[in-house]
Amino acid sequence: MNRLFDEPIPPCPRCEQTTALPIVYGDASTEMVTAARLGQIVLGGVATEGDMPAWMCPCGNRYED
Repeated sequence: MNRLFDEPIPPCPRCEQTTALPIVYGDASTEMVTAARLGQIVLGGVATEGDMPAWMCPCGNRYED
């Protein structure tokens, strides 16, 4: 399987795992829904002002780079 993003996954500040998924914001396309179902991304919903973390760790922590 090809990675969706080329950037390395930063370690989770809570548990230090490097297996987080990228959080994608905006109206979900069919491709985005498929990628989320396959466990390649996390859907973040409609983008709003304020806290919009970039990664979601399996431990449940959402965090920035």
